[in-house]
Amino acid sequence: MIVVGRSLYLRLVTRVGLVLVVSAIALLIAIWFSTRLAANEAYDRILTGSALSIAENTWYNNGTVNVDAPISAFSMLTAGDQVFYAVLDPAGRTVAGDPEFKPVIPWDKLADGPLVIRGVYLDLPVSIAIVGRRLPAAGPQSWAVIMVAQTNNGRESFTKNLGTNASLVIIVMGLLTVIAAMFTLYQTLSPLKNIGLAIQRRDLHDLSPLSIEVPAEIHPLVSSINQFMHRLTVHRELMRRVIGDAAHQLRTPVTALISQMELLSMQRDESGRLRHIARLSELTHHLGNLINQLINHAMVQHRADSVQLETIDLTLLARREMTDMLSGHAQRNLDIAMLAPDEPCLILGDKISIREAIKNILGNALQYGAPSRLHIEISRQNSDWELQIRDDGHGIPEADQERIRKPFSARSGDRLGASLGLSIVEEVMRAHHGHMRFGYAANKDFIVTLSFKAV
Repeated sequence: MIVVGRSLYLRLVTRVGLVLVVSAIALLIAIWFSTRLAANEAYDRILTGSALSIAENTWYNNGTVNVDAPISAFSMLTAGDQVFYAVLDPAGRTVAGDPEFKPVIPWDKLADGPLVIRGVYLDLPVSIAIVGRRLPAAGPQSWAVIMVAQTNNGRESFTKNLGTNASLVIIVMGLLTVIAAMFTLYQTLSPLKNIGLAIQRRDLHDLSPLSIEVPAEIHPLVSSINQFMHRLTVHRELMRRVIGDAAHQLRTPVTALISQMELLSMQRDESGRLRHIARLSELTHHLGNLINQLINHAMVQHRADSVQLETIDLTLLARREMTDMLSGHAQRNLDIAMLAPDEPCLILGDKISIREAIKNILGNALQYGAPSRLHIEISRQNSDWELQIRDDGHGIPEADQERIRKPFSARSGDRLGASLGLSIVEEVMRAHHGHMRFGYAANKDFIVTLSFKAV
């Protein structure tokens, strides 16, 4: 069942938009604080310059502090703000300016240079520049203090205008960025829609690879789809071949079975009936074996590329299959032996397919060979484990050893069957990147060798 989740496009747009919004808010806050800091610094410099201009025109004469405040000291300040100033002598008396304007004087900091503090005067927020002028006066204090205050209307207006303009630029650029991101994401995801449309327009039987131009990031997806369709093609061809083989191989024995049934129905004497019944039994047994072989052959072909391989102990698998096969031949006088190392003979493979391969070789040996001897030997050869099945039968003639690897090859003599046993083994070994070999031992025993890559 396909579960439809949230739109990938909406998720991407939401996340990109969230990042842009958070970035824009952080940038707006930074601009607002930096604008206020810049405005305060600029206005404080102007205010300090006014106070210094008045301080330059302050002098000490005959025990009296004199002040000649120039007009230029106030012309630098913002016209829309109220300005207050006062000059105090070392005794703290106002010698010029507004006598009511007396903020707290930081006497211990006057030597450090001009100071700018924030305060309130006449219920108005003001910025105050304080400058000390050292005088040759006797007493605990030798400073004349010049104080110039200005309301904050100008700097607030400047900060607001500059911050608003910058904010508008940020907002507009942010909106344009979001729109551009949405368009870009739509264009980025459009190849996925094109892939879907290309598959929907396909004929039901068209499993050829997709031929479409896609970005590099989507190429693995298209490659996976093409690989999947290739596997579907292989399985479809396999099913067609299995059905065709089954139809071809089953037609003759079924026809023969029907013919024997008709002949049996026409027989009147008992000996003829018994002869036809025996033939029916033989044909039925052959048909059952043929169906089993066809099913096993299809099963091995199907499992070749659809089953996850696992680690298998070849010794245990061969011993179990040998025990099962020999249980049906207990009445035969056979020399049976199995030689294998004490260590596990580990290989990577499909247990069911390998067991089917061993079963077919043992079945052939018990049915057509091994009159008195059947031995199994497992040994290590370089990087392979080799499973050898030996019997003292006539074996397979060298001229037929390649032919019998193919399914439905002609059988020697008058033997019935589809010749699928060893072709199944060949399919299993090919799927496991192994080999099946035929040979003869020094004592003329026929040997079938299966080689598997060791783990």
